[in-house]
Amino acid sequence: MLTNYLKIAFRNLLKNKIFSLINIFGLAIGMAACLLILQYVRFELSYDDFHEKAEQIYRVRHDRYVDGELQYQKAQSFIPTGEAMKNEFPEAQDYTTLFRISEHADIIMTHQPEKGDAIRFPEKEVYIAKGNFLEIFSLPIMEGQKDIQALAPHTVLISTSAAKKYFGDASPIGKTLSHDYAYDYKIVGVFEDLPKNSHLKFDFLFAWASVSGEESEDNNNWRWDGFYTYLLLTPEANVKALEEKFPAFVRKYIGGGKESVNSQFALQPLTAIHLHSHLLGETEPNGEAKIVYTLLALAIFILLIAWINYINLSTARSLDRAKEIGIRKTVGSGKLAIIQQFLIESLLVNLLALAVALTIIQLMSSSFSAFTGVEMSITLLQQPELWMVVLCLLFSGSFAASLYPALVISSFEPIKALKGKYHDGSAGSFFNLRHTLVIFQFTISISLMAAAMVVYKQLTFMKSQSLGINIDNTLVVNTHATGSDSLFIKHLFTLKNQLNSISTIKGVTTSYDIPGKEYLTHLPNFRHAKNTEELVGLYFTCMDGDFIPSFNVNLVAGRNFSEGLDDQYTMIMNVEAIQALGFENPQDAIGYEVSWGNQHNLGKAKIVGVVDFRSTSFKHKNYPIAFTSTFFRHFFPLKYLTIKFDNISGENAKENIALVKSRWEEVFPERPFEYFFLDDFFNLLYQEEQKFSQLLVMFTMLAIIVACLGLYAIASLNVVRRTKEVGVRKILGASIKNLLVLLSKKFMLLVLLAGDIALPVIVVVMRKWMENYPYRTEISWWILVVPVVFTLAITALTIGYQIIKTSLKNPVSSLRYE
Repeated sequence: MLTNYLKIAFRNLLKNKIFSLINIFGLAIGMAACLLILQYVRFELSYDDFHEKAEQIYRVRHDRYVDGELQYQKAQSFIPTGEAMKNEFPEAQDYTTLFRISEHADIIMTHQPEKGDAIRFPEKEVYIAKGNFLEIFSLPIMEGQKDIQALAPHTVLISTSAAKKYFGDASPIGKTLSHDYAYDYKIVGVFEDLPKNSHLKFDFLFAWASVSGEESEDNNNWRWDGFYTYLLLTPEANVKALEEKFPAFVRKYIGGGKESVNSQFALQPLTAIHLHSHLLGETEPNGEAKIVYTLLALAIFILLIAWINYINLSTARSLDRAKEIGIRKTVGSGKLAIIQQFLIESLLVNLLALAVALTIIQLMSSSFSAFTGVEMSITLLQQPELWMVVLCLLFSGSFAASLYPALVISSFEPIKALKGKYHDGSAGSFFNLRHTLVIFQFTISISLMAAAMVVYKQLTFMKSQSLGINIDNTLVVNTHATGSDSLFIKHLFTLKNQLNSISTIKGVTTSYDIPGKEYLTHLPNFRHAKNTEELVGLYFTCMDGDFIPSFNVNLVAGRNFSEGLDDQYTMIMNVEAIQALGFENPQDAIGYEVSWGNQHNLGKAKIVGVVDFRSTSFKHKNYPIAFTSTFFRHFFPLKYLTIKFDNISGENAKENIALVKSRWEEVFPERPFEYFFLDDFFNLLYQEEQKFSQLLVMFTMLAIIVACLGLYAIASLNVVRRTKEVGVRKILGASIKNLLVLLSKKFMLLVLLAGDIALPVIVVVMRKWMENYPYRTEISWWILVVPVVFTLAITALTIGYQIIKTSLKNPVSSLRYE
């Protein structure tokens, strides 16, 4: 019986080659798109789940309040937080504290072999660890002491990549490494490179040593919140109940209650950090949950469109198989046997489509991996759970897509079917459902187009806003500064003067931060200008007097720092900082002496200038910043040397970079030359939105293609069935224009109805989506009209060819049809 079903199925596929190909390739595109998106979604949802105790690990979040107002929420807390919580709360089974010593700038790592020159590389992922890190996190030790429970003093673990870079094929165990802050750390183990789906990525894990070198003092430092704290909770711990104990914990260890500056703690599940945490001081830019779930919905919609195509084509072709069904019923086939026949045919089509889809995925995997950062080259062969999804798609799709057509076709009455009297009427529920499915397809397509346009418009809006600063033709060199060493400063300013003498360079400046970099130095205790009892939180940084002219910064009031004036105790603030201090007009702040700190350590400076420029993207509100001059460089190492060129594009870029590099190596022969372009660095802030926009556009086009394939096939069947009618109307004088309107108006009405449903939905959804952006564009009227007009045009082109082809036939030939 099964053999017979398969023979009939293959015969039907070969008999109707065009419709079979449309069905197979429509389903294949839908399946391929769905599986590609599912791979990306799975990767994003899998962050940090490879740790054996992932469900018990929580990161401590620190919220800073000043006078009852939230100043910031930070992924970092204080040095003693973890140890104190372990001692205070029985739910806290263990803790570890991490400090990223490469947070502000790359760290120069050095290995000095017994013979030969030192091996140095700048490193981005360097951490020191306190507590039982290896008891909490799963870190496979590939070489060395595999039973390490805690790092002994003056030891370090390195990744396999780092071992290869510094030691080649030789074993690094027992050898030493040093970095900018300490020397002679013994390598005791080599761990496997952390996977990409880890929010913590490091190549070096040093034993704990405080940054100041006074560990005993820093162990009780409740002022500097620059450390990542992770707790391992007991399996039975109630997280909500534990968090309710935190206010009393804060009062005991930090103070609070009546204090103007208060802290609060909260717990973040390890596996939720990547998609649901966007705090100050994150270890890396995290993903967006709303983007991931939007893409997941998109995957489902594309697959639904493909299955709807199959249903519509199967039901549309049902009348062509009416006589076949009539004969089968006459010779004794029951309804169940006919349903089984169509289920087998559906399974065959879906199986062929799946084979094509897997081929498409393999062909596209490398490009998709490069675009999304998700490794996909051999995942289909290695992941059993993905094969479960594939099989689920195959069988559920085959069943769902064939059940209704099978029920409709198996219900044909044999006598009417054999006499050819089985007519399709638009009034029947059969055709109402088909029209409903077409409307559903185009509702999704129009919605996706409108959504893609809104996302693109919002991204363009943010990137096109004036920054109040010129970041073009700007080269930034990482100085690797770690302190205020006077000799280093002297050499840095020597290099700066040399570069200023070059004719192609417009300006050179040094600073602690640069536009586009996350500002982390926050002082909560500036005095309000009108009420000195009220405290204000501002970000604090350092720049030299050439920063404003080099960047063409918009100076709205006052003056710049000047070497000719005593600017040791002066500040320049941005507009946001002035507003936070209570000044309505920037000019009113000029000359005002601002103070910060406490009575025992009170700082004072006079405001000499007010600037207005963006220090971060338009995805967030601008930082309120107080800029100090280089007189404060003992607090702020000059980590960046920024060079503004007349033109740094094309061949000029290579020449200018080579020129700067040669001067750098003359002055700093032992420091690596690392650089980047500031505009590229700043635009990375929009990377997630850019990726989402491109993914949405790509898969929206695929959804439209799949929908149009089905529309073409249905329109072709509709036109073919009305061939005689076309011939009669032509004989009676109907023009091609009349025939086009007659045969296409039903489809056009379906598209318009789909637009009426889609547009109100998209307005509500996209307004909700943009609520998270403080600066957002408007949903213009053309965004609502263009998708409908575009869909109408595509529909007209899709079905117009078939209609015109039939209309141009000789009426006599049309009348002889069938």
